[in-house]
Amino acid sequence: MKLTKIHIILFLLTVATTFITGLSFGGDIISALSFSFALLFILGSHEMGHYYYGKKYGVDITPPYFIPAPPFISPIGTFGAFIKIKSPISTKRALFDIGIAGPFAGIVATVPVLIIGIKLSTIVEMSEHAAEGGLVLGTPLIMSLFSDIFYGPIPQGYDLFLHPVAFAGWVGLFVTALNLIPSGQLDGGHIVYALFSKKYHRYVSRVMIALLIIFGIGTKILLEIGNDLLGSGFNWFTQSVPVIEGWPGWILWAVLLTLMGAKHPPTMYEETDLDMKRKILGLISLLIFIGSFTPAPIKLI
Repeated sequence: MKLTKIHIILFLLTVATTFITGLSFGGDIISALSFSFALLFILGSHEMGHYYYGKKYGVDITPPYFIPAPPFISPIGTFGAFIKIKSPISTKRALFDIGIAGPFAGIVATVPVLIIGIKLSTIVEMSEHAAEGGLVLGTPLIMSLFSDIFYGPIPQGYDLFLHPVAFAGWVGLFVTALNLIPSGQLDGGHIVYALFSKKYHRYVSRVMIALLIIFGIGTKILLEIGNDLLGSGFNWFTQSVPVIEGWPGWILWAVLLTLMGAKHPPTMYEETDLDMKRKILGLISLLIFIGSFTPAPIKLI
């Protein structure tokens, strides 16, 4: 792996910005360092998964570039990391393996971070937590599972106040969910394209963009509009649809994916069929996406 000066400088700057962000949580130097290490470990693992399989298939691929960001711009001290693929990908098998390796490596790194972080977290009264102000985070299924294992059902009026390491684990789940969105040229889009046809990939991409807009607006507002337009006859539908609070960030992602386009560049040899093992891995990636996704990730109080 050939690292350039820009790789090293960006990484060191990201260490600094994530450390400063960790300090801004009100903790000590150890917890700030722990947050920085945990977050960069997750992000680095994700990108190194892509890098390893890219090199395995002979693709001209760069090591990860980390993107630093001051805490007042990014609540996690970074805009993530990325790699550059400078040559065509030969087959759908190669595309699948390179695409899925990142989220799989990322989730493998996220789970132990999440377990350690949740063990370090504390249960507090919600009124006390709300009085301090800050962020209320949505709870993905995977995080909820580990919370239930270690703390059991949390009493009404209380909440789990995340340790900085647990917050890094939450970010890991969020990043995994974003990358596994089955649309465009995200990792999830690569997986869908490799498993199915171009036509199916375009269809799934467009449906996903529509769903993101719905998640961005929230079903509550949409159901109220439906009731106003259609009257009481719409009530039966209203009762069967879960009420989801909208998160505007999903609308931004829908716009970005629309600008990127629903098309996926072809591989050099499109006729490659994937074996059953990869089809099963594709199903597992869908389950990871569901377990990492939360309709309303962030809410300010």
